Amino acid sequence: MKQMTATVTTKERSAVKRIASEVESETRQAFRAAFAAWKKTWFEGGLAISSDPHTRAVRKEFDALVALGPKILPLVVESLADAGNFLALQLYDVLQPDPHLIVQYEPDDERILGGEQGRAAEVVKHWLASHATTA
Repeated sequence: MKQMTATVTTKERSAVKRIASEVESETRQAFRAAFAAWKKTWFEGGLAISSDPHTRAVRKEFDALVALGPKILPLVVESLADAGNFLALQLYDVLQPDPHLIVQYEPDDERILGGEQGRAAEVVKHWLASHATTA
């Protein structure tokens, strides 16, 4: 049986961390503060029982992250390397200007069984692969 869920390796985590560390310090600080504020809202109120990840993208805290722009993508990918941050896929999908780097599965693709956590790991892998040619 094939493995359904992709996982991010230690080597991939290190590579993402290295690329993310190149983001301007001021931007990193702004991202970390805004991301922490957004993450606190993920399971507040009605969101506590919502299984729709898209509902996490309709908050002012999310808008604050989007306002930082695509320059935060390395930081978003770094957060996606942590399986607990899979809801950050909503932010990645909005900010990623290259449609080839947005991972979506067709309903009959068995990788869909890995859920959003599996998709987050695939995003990390695809994003890193795209940087291997430029790094």
